[in-house]
Amino acid sequence: MRVAELSVDSTKLYKAHVELIQAWELTKEHWKDDNAQHFEDNHLTPLDPLVKMLLDATNRLNEVFARVERELASPGQD
Repeated sequence: MRVAELSVDSTKLYKAHVELIQAWELTKEHWKDDNAQHFEDNHLTPLDPLVKMLLDATNRLNEVFARVERELASPGQD
């Protein structure tokens, strides 16, 4: 996997998460019972830290891949 591909995938994940949050905000205007709160608490809220952790890890991995690509492009230079 190339660095650019990893960046594109992490951007897609970020945008999908933002769209999910926006869609949920619209949904909450009409769905206001205990089941809605349960859904938010047990399914949506736990996603926030997981998505952040995944995006942070992807960014770190992206940096490693970029460094490896640079090193491979210019062998023998440290």
